[in-house]
Amino acid sequence: MATVQRFDRSMIENFLRTENLRYLKDTDGDFILELSYDDELGCALKNYLMVSMHDQDIYRILTTSDRRIPRNDWGRAVMICNTWNKERYWPKAFLSVRNPDSDTYGAITLEWQIDLGKGIHQELFNDFTMTILSGGIAFWKWAHQEQSM
Repeated sequence: MATVQRFDRSMIENFLRTENLRYLKDTDGDFILELSYDDELGCALKNYLMVSMHDQDIYRILTTSDRRIPRNDWGRAVMICNTWNKERYWPKAFLSVRNPDSDTYGAITLEWQIDLGKGIHQELFNDFTMTILSGGIAFWKWAHQEQSM
């Protein structure tokens, strides 16, 4: 039977090593998993597997792409994100714009987070993580192939 463990960065690293994934670490100790350009997705992806800075119990995954959304497509991008969020449970999709008054481009960000303050066993953690990473790939495949994004 699997043992519930306290959540920390070592669980993320165990997942990445178990799946034989190449990754980088940033200055905060969080992990970056880059996926090269894929024709089916129409972009390259960057996944951030993080422990929340403020509360070490929150596990977050952010997925970004190299696709930049021009200002004149922001409304369409928001509608695509809303459709995704309505029809699927995760990850949450949103248009990210740093300064809406002056930026000419935005980006779609996919996000998922869970409070693991009570702990989790590694097998369930790995399953959650793979589900969310696969969801990010599914979003971009859907957006590219079915939504022409």
